[in-house]
Amino acid sequence: MTHHQSPPELIHSNCTDVARDWDEPADIERRELPEFPLDCLSGAVGHWVAAAANAFQVPIELPGLLALSAVSGMLARRVEIVAGRGWREPANLYVCCLLEPANRKSAVFRAAFKPIQVIERELIEREAPEIARQQSDRRCQEKQLTKLEGKAASGDVDAIREAGDLAVEIASNPIAQLPELLMDDATSEAVEIQLAGQGGRMIVAGAEGGLFDTMAGRYSSGVGNFDCFLKGHAGDDLRVDRVSRGSLVVERCCLTLCYAVQPEVIRGLAGKPSFRGRGLIGRFLYALPENNLGNRAIDPEPIPSRVVDQYDRLIRRLSEIVPGEDGPHLLSLSEHADSVFRDWQREVELMLANDGRLTSMRDWGGKLCGLTARLAAVLHCARCESFEPWNVPIDAKIIQSAIEIGRWGIDHAVAAIGLMAADDGSLDDAAYVLRFIRSGSKTQLSRRDIGQHGRSRFDGDPKRLDCCLDRLIDYGWLRSADVEKRIGRPSMLFDVHPKGCRVCGQ
Repeated sequence: MTHHQSPPELIHSNCTDVARDWDEPADIERRELPEFPLDCLSGAVGHWVAAAANAFQVPIELPGLLALSAVSGMLARRVEIVAGRGWREPANLYVCCLLEPANRKSAVFRAAFKPIQVIERELIEREAPEIARQQSDRRCQEKQLTKLEGKAASGDVDAIREAGDLAVEIASNPIAQLPELLMDDATSEAVEIQLAGQGGRMIVAGAEGGLFDTMAGRYSSGVGNFDCFLKGHAGDDLRVDRVSRGSLVVERCCLTLCYAVQPEVIRGLAGKPSFRGRGLIGRFLYALPENNLGNRAIDPEPIPSRVVDQYDRLIRRLSEIVPGEDGPHLLSLSEHADSVFRDWQREVELMLANDGRLTSMRDWGGKLCGLTARLAAVLHCARCESFEPWNVPIDAKIIQSAIEIGRWGIDHAVAAIGLMAADDGSLDDAAYVLRFIRSGSKTQLSRRDIGQHGRSRFDGDPKRLDCCLDRLIDYGWLRSADVEKRIGRPSMLFDVHPKGCRVCGQ
């Protein structure tokens, strides 16, 4: 039996000569991005992240960002870092990891936030009886108020006075809500209500992209309502006036946002009205890791129980921090750490210049130093096991680790914001087809060949296939074949750049 070989006319017989007829093709596939610097995470967080990445066979970035956000959610509105003269940063983080489907995002989320959910259930069990009594008392007061108002309407002077006093008492003593530390997909209005009812802080986390749809205007005719997300990041006061629900005032609200979504969810967000202009995109720490699909170990070791216990104890210890009499506890930098941080600020400032690396994304780069300070606060508090974090200055090693994570985040932010600026998926489709082209040795391919290979991707959507082919032509990997080469009524035919050949393109 002989092995099947492609016809001679379909193989580049003289690649050097053929290449002279082509311009150099542009890079279309995603360049390799740096891996998350695990060494920057020490103690319980570092051990848990490494073990979770192995147990779930996921990129290290996913458990890394989730663990950082879980810690920051416990610190929000409890501690702040003094980053400079007159400059304080809260400790809450906004993170977003972009991963394709089937990467076990939900399983990692459950593991990362399980200790917070356990704490939440304990709080509910402890406070539910008292809240139930308050609700019963309130219902009785409201019924009594209704009767008094009925008498007052008939001119009863005593009833008018009593009704007014009772109405003031009801308004002055709102009933506490059941404790909630963590919420998933929610509208802006729901987040505002929860911030008001939960003492001004909340973790919003999930493995789907519903919140991004909400922020982009899914529930408001395409006009995003995301004031609470802007103010919740900065720790500003939130004031909301709603005709149907009255007013809400939340002092120094602090949100922690943690999302792992499919890249498709964020595509085109930068083009939404006011979305990028108001600075929301620039507030996230992004990760676009390579997925492990096709290279995952079968039946890996689960997270060791001692690692889980260590991580759980850390989250519980941080959850028990209460604010000081004058507000959040203040973290400070040691003299050496302050010097290192100032050097980093100078470096970032140069990146923001007109010819700097961050020129095209100043909305993100302008918040990079603030993000670094927040990361330092999180790393410092996660490390302190035997003392109160605010009584010990943050040392140079911690600030260096925070800077390294910030530096790692630059490349990922460039890629993520570039994806948000894309108006369709044709570039991803083109990279997918280019991998197919490079796996063979043909000098020509038909539209039917490409469509057949990508039938699960393009089936039923010929326009999407044509957009993909246009991209490959624009980037110089394909060009229309001469009409004379066509016989009968074949599918549209394309010449392939020699660098698209598995043999010649090495």
